[in-house]
Amino acid sequence: MAVTLRAFTRAAGAEAAILLLDRGDGGQPFVVECPFEGLALLAEGEHTVHLDPDRLSADSLPLPPLNAAGPFELEAVREQIDAPLGPGVRHGISSEARGQAVAPDEIEQLARALRQLTSRFPERSVLSATFPTTDPDVPLHIAARTGDPLVLALGDDQFEMPPDWPA
Repeated sequence: MAVTLRAFTRAAGAEAAILLLDRGDGGQPFVVECPFEGLALLAEGEHTVHLDPDRLSADSLPLPPLNAAGPFELEAVREQIDAPLGPGVRHGISSEARGQAVAPDEIEQLARALRQLTSRFPERSVLSATFPTTDPDVPLHIAARTGDPLVLALGDDQFEMPPDWPA
């Protein structure tokens, strides 16, 4: 799992990804927290382990198609989320990625990929990723759980997206 999360963060340009893995027994989820670089945290209850996913011999699960982006232009993202949720979120989002404008549907692409990857884990598992914005104090978060609408957040402000977003 840590290897897959590391591969995802690098392919998506995320700062970090966190998986709350549903164990199916009603108990606490198994937690895997993986930054773009450095040690990943694995936790089960109060027991924690740190490891370097780059040193493991395991293979990543196949990832959905991704293009790394970011940082996202904060005000453009905020305008799109504050607009009526749904179609308003789909247009005009821009960011700078290595000096080039990112396609307007970049957030949709990342959200779609996160949802697809989440579907590979047990049903009630939650996968979230944090992406940089032009304001380091206000990152963009995207969270997915199979069967539930995606949740986007800018800093501490959370927005539940329409169930069919992204199309």
